[in-house]
Amino acid sequence: MKVLLLWLALFLIAAPTSAGAPLGGDFTLGTASGQAVSLASLRGKVVLIYFGFTHCPDLCPAELLRYRQLLAMLPPEKRNRVQPVFVSLDPQRDREVLDEYVGNFGAGILALTGSEAQLRKVTARYAVRFRHVPTGSGYTVDHSVNTYVVDPAGRLVRILPAGTPAEAMLEAVVSLLP
Repeated sequence: MKVLLLWLALFLIAAPTSAGAPLGGDFTLGTASGQAVSLASLRGKVVLIYFGFTHCPDLCPAELLRYRQLLAMLPPEKRNRVQPVFVSLDPQRDREVLDEYVGNFGAGILALTGSEAQLRKVTARYAVRFRHVPTGSGYTVDHSVNTYVVDPAGRLVRILPAGTPAEAMLEAVVSLLP
């Protein structure tokens, strides 16, 4: 199963998006306070991107815990060259609680979101799928559950499936740092 997931991740990196371009690329989204942040502004760092939402019952918190573990395992001289990013796919509910939610998993994780149109554009670049699904009391968000690894030059170089141990994330990140 692990080999199949690795093959799929490698295939997706090389696979073109619907527009014919390879996966990944620059984007600009905003913090909860509305400050614009582009992927290009993070050049020089290894960026880990996870798409989720704050009301997620299990996968999102588990991945953010792995980010916290990863940050704790990094040697201090490499820590400032790594930027985990959590992109909320549910700005209607998340904008006001996004910073507090992500802060529960430790300092150093950048929380971003955007309008529906912005999120659709970014997720299309990364082949992330998401949809709002009605429930009895509101809705939930079904979404892809991978971590996208962007090298210091801004290129998507790896896709780590959900549940990748923090030690394996550390290995992937450190291999991209000088």
